[in-house]
Amino acid sequence: MTDLVLVAVSDSSAAFAAAEVAVECAARLHAPLHALSVLGSGELDEPLDGVDHLNLVRDEAASAALRHVATLCAAADVACTGIRRRGNVAAQILQYAHEAGATVIVMACVDRPGRTLPYVGSETLRVLEFATVPVLVVPVHRDSRRRTSLSR
Repeated sequence: MTDLVLVAVSDSSAAFAAAEVAVECAARLHAPLHALSVLGSGELDEPLDGVDHLNLVRDEAASAALRHVATLCAAADVACTGIRRRGNVAAQILQYAHEAGATVIVMACVDRPGRTLPYVGSETLRVLEFATVPVLVVPVHRDSRRRTSLSR
């Protein structure tokens, strides 16, 4: 069986930290990486004034996050595939992990402005609860001097 690393990404600094760890993991495993960006369903899907613009901004942010991961993969010589989905975030991550045959899922802690400590968000908790493969939850790195490496 071939290893496959799946990383869930958004345009947050926490997700970028998770992407860095996922790329390093894929490089060490000599495995391809799939970057998945899920645009959650919710109030922005309702027909309201300005929703089309907000959805366009969300789509652009997802595309930018996937391009960022592709750049990280290219620098590390890791094969990368970017995937975009819509719907329930945790359900889409779990479904895609199953469909693609992921051997590990990499996700980030939530990084909310104003919070002193990052926490595991509800979507990550759902993935942790229902995943059939290991889930690596990457803490938010606020100071690059405190970063750790998988190479230790």
